[in-house]
Amino acid sequence: MSITPLVSKVCLIAAPPLAIFLSSVQPANAEESTFLWEIESPNNTVYLLGSIHLLRATDYPLPRSIQAAFDDAETVVFEIDIADSESPQTLETFVRAALPDSPEEVLPNALDDKTYRLAEETAAEMGIPFTGFQGFEPWAFYLSVTGFQALHLGFEPQYGVDAYFFNQANQANKTVLALETVEEQLGFFDTLPVSVQADLVEQTILELDTFETSIETMVDAWKSGDIIEFERVTLDGFVDFPEAYEALLVQRNQNWLPDIESFINQSEDYLVIVGAAHLVGEDSVIKLLQDKDYTVQQMGHN
Repeated sequence: MSITPLVSKVCLIAAPPLAIFLSSVQPANAEESTFLWEIESPNNTVYLLGSIHLLRATDYPLPRSIQAAFDDAETVVFEIDIADSESPQTLETFVRAALPDSPEEVLPNALDDKTYRLAEETAAEMGIPFTGFQGFEPWAFYLSVTGFQALHLGFEPQYGVDAYFFNQANQANKTVLALETVEEQLGFFDTLPVSVQADLVEQTILELDTFETSIETMVDAWKSGDIIEFERVTLDGFVDFPEAYEALLVQRNQNWLPDIESFINQSEDYLVIVGAAHLVGEDSVIKLLQDKDYTVQQMGHN
């Protein structure tokens, strides 16, 4: 389980001043770009790969440059340890995080009557056991709805970029690291104000009809390395959710920066794989590195 991964709508960020941002990224040819960047030092190379965490088998093979970056890296770094996310303890961690601290945070009390009825109807239509969420905070239901809808459309975690390279890393006996724990990831949702969680539930339900178009457009933009289109589809819709933007992207990007900096100038090469939304925008990992005078080059397909 990973949080930016489930769908585009989990990634919350305002669009940056694109002319300034894109001029500093040094992109490859727009028709040949990927969501892969590299930082070269005198001693090593650190690759940054933006992941789509749920994909389809038909979305493979990946561009040769992405596979080459994996082959070159001795260490592969993920948001979380994929093995941990697939363990039985993850469900227990999820349940603990989703339990409310007060009666006001429980799903039936957090949603207004109209949204509650919509949530109940949506769950019934999707085959989600709505009664199982009555004792949880709204974010648990929100993630389940988006996850179920993605799965219904054929987007599965087993084909996500993270899972794909995690399996390859194990087969190749590469060193695997994680930037945060499952508990820490879920905690970013748990800290959202309950009113924001309720708004996310409402918006997700109201936009389910356009979900397929949004996710298809997002994947197409990711495949072509189209930063502008990717931001438009995944990020612009959440300018009204500054708390979620801060918790899910800004804070985590800042938390990861020291680790990523520590990889630079090591003797071995690193491939860092994080949700693609973390690599675009004015508060992105890319921008944070550029602000520290690192040269970050977007790579092409070959």
